[in-house]
Amino acid sequence: MSLFSNSFQPLAIQMRPKTLEEVLGQKELVFILEQLQKPLSLLFYGNPGTGKTTIAKILSEKWKLPFFQFTATSTSVKDIKDLVLKTEKLGSILLFLDEIHRFNSAQQDCLLEAIETGKLILIGSTTENPAFRINRALLSRVHIYKLKPLEERDFQVLYERAKQYIKIGLNPEGLSFVVHSSMGDARRFLGILEFLDTLSESPKLWTKQEIEKSLSMQMIQYDRSKDYHYDYISAFIKSIRGSDPDAAIYYLACMLEGGEDPLFIMRRLVILASEDIGNASVYALPLASAAMDSLEKIGMPEGRILLAHVTTYLASCPKSNSAYLSLENAIQFLKENSKKAEVPLHLRNAPTFLHKKEGNAINYKYPHDYLNHFVKEFYFPKEFENSPPQFYFPSENGMEKNLKERLKNLWEQTGWKKYEK
Repeated sequence: MSLFSNSFQPLAIQMRPKTLEEVLGQKELVFILEQLQKPLSLLFYGNPGTGKTTIAKILSEKWKLPFFQFTATSTSVKDIKDLVLKTEKLGSILLFLDEIHRFNSAQQDCLLEAIETGKLILIGSTTENPAFRINRALLSRVHIYKLKPLEERDFQVLYERAKQYIKIGLNPEGLSFVVHSSMGDARRFLGILEFLDTLSESPKLWTKQEIEKSLSMQMIQYDRSKDYHYDYISAFIKSIRGSDPDAAIYYLACMLEGGEDPLFIMRRLVILASEDIGNASVYALPLASAAMDSLEKIGMPEGRILLAHVTTYLASCPKSNSAYLSLENAIQFLKENSKKAEVPLHLRNAPTFLHKKEGNAINYKYPHDYLNHFVKEFYFPKEFENSPPQFYFPSENGMEKNLKERLKNLWEQTGWKKYEK
């Protein structure tokens, strides 16, 4: 049957499953839904093209409920209230609310009573993690399920089903390429098939090379405002921390091609240079900071060169979080230690004669006046004199190993056992 012989509907609409058994890629969820003995309010979240709308339509048929579909971006509180009034004549209805994460808190609250009383059976749909955008009161009234991206075997089945609607075919390499380009999205997969079919006047077997030429651009699955934003930057940072420059560059490319703000990426690199490298390479932070200044001046696309430069350097550097942890250790010590501690007099500021008269800065030993610019001195409050704490534990990595050795040698002269760990 020719694609346009009897309908101008998109291929994805023509092939939409009519039963739960026909839904691909969601075997576990389908099993649960088939066991339900009564209608329940549900919240589906996951990637586009995984079947959220389709399942909602199937459930309305299964439960024999009037089906209403709203999109959060164009729906007001009044629309919801008017819909609830219809339940007085229709009884319970099923509302499929797409992009529910775009409802603000007040709009979400308008659903609560109707869900609680059973007037509305809500099926919400979102591509974002609902824990970030849906209020707790609404989350407590729905059952949440994540829909998974389709796998290769699912696309094989989908391709076989599509053959009765299209006149073209794909060779094995071509099919694999289209599957990969679809990134788990059934709607995208069918859209590509439909596009290739419209390019062909007669039956044709498409090869990978021909498909690549025909598809001008494959969008990377990335969204600056959703989970991908956080997932990719997380993978990027963890790859650098794990000293894998190749993986880090991969995620950097994904983010830049996906439209991520390059300054956002660079700011994270500056933080990482201090948090995860620190004293193991004292060049890391100045390099990252200088690159951020340069990126602000020159902008993109040349700014990507700076990002690649800093990314590969930081990923290749020796790593240490000792400096970062030293502050965390000190903060934890303060929380656990309730004794009041005052700054010793010899360390206090003495800007006036009155301060000096009170003893501030008296008997302070200026280290530069002594051999090796070091002198035995106690800098903690006197309350800790018997057991001065240690917060900074230098690592054996990179330049920090030299710092550790120097500190250990200096403090051995004082008789205090520090910097040995």
